Amino acid sequence: MSDKDVTEHYRTLLERRRMVTAALSSELALLARDRPSLSAAILQLLDSDGSTESPFRLLPFPVLGAITADPQSALPVAMLSRLWWTGAESFDDLTDGDFDPEQVGLSSAQASISSAACLTLVPQLLIEHLDVPAKLRAAWAREFVTSSLRSAEGQLDDVSASPNAITWSTTMRIYAGKSGAPYGRDAAMTAMLARVGNQAIEGWRVFGKLFGILRQMANDRASHGLGEDRDLENGTWTLLMALAVEMANPTEADALAALRDRARLDTVARREIREHLSRTSAAIAYNDRIYVIRRKLSGLLGALAKPSEHRDLIQWMIDASAEDARLTAERGAV
Repeated sequence: MSDKDVTEHYRTLLERRRMVTAALSSELALLARDRPSLSAAILQLLDSDGSTESPFRLLPFPVLGAITADPQSALPVAMLSRLWWTGAESFDDLTDGDFDPEQVGLSSAQASISSAACLTLVPQLLIEHLDVPAKLRAAWAREFVTSSLRSAEGQLDDVSASPNAITWSTTMRIYAGKSGAPYGRDAAMTAMLARVGNQAIEGWRVFGKLFGILRQMANDRASHGLGEDRDLENGTWTLLMALAVEMANPTEADALAALRDRARLDTVARREIREHLSRTSAAIAYNDRIYVIRRKLSGLLGALAKPSEHRDLIQWMIDASAEDARLTAERGAV
């Protein structure tokens, strides 16, 4: 784990959130000339999107800094990422029944249309208008489409997975799609901006995908740390649950799967699952696998970037995410 002090660079990174917001608002103002209703609705979604506070969504800045020492030029990638994530977060809220029309200022129908546009058509339109070389625009457009398809596939597998087919490996593939693909996209597009070779671009894409998996694991823990059980209520297969079922004997696995089904509507069942997971060897094994992911990410980072304050900041992102994902006795297994 890194012991470098990245406080100053972290503060600078957070300040870049305003740059991203301003740049995206400016682009949407151009969209408003021909599509005023859509532009206004997207701005409403952006204003209500609390995920923009996350420093981890600003990954393109330290990645470009680590490659070229010029992090500010990653603004277009961060802007496109912000637009996509706003669409994804809004779509998730609508799907999970968490969307609040009064808070956002849009009806569910308006938000559904606007979030779909954020995920697909509007990013492509913005890429066409960006002042970058035509070859780079084409590469970014392909990367955006490909990663969006990967993410959609992961989300579909997430809601379609058969309990009998759930393992650590299958759930990892789901996480790699729904959460890994967007981070992999951002890292790869940033590497393209830095004009590195195809091998380095692929390396950063792999790094981003694995980092996205770790971020999803951290988010799994964060929701439960707030006393919520959204994954259990929604019937989502988390990596921890998949590992626990995989490690259990057939009788225990069947009982845990049945308990998980009940947990969608039963708070007592959710508590029983938490207690079960906290006292099984799955919790120890889960922490061990988080350590393996952190070690792989650190190794990839060391191979992709020379020592710098920007690389130190990325290493901090890895370490902080691993710590947030790790199960502790105080926080419990879920």
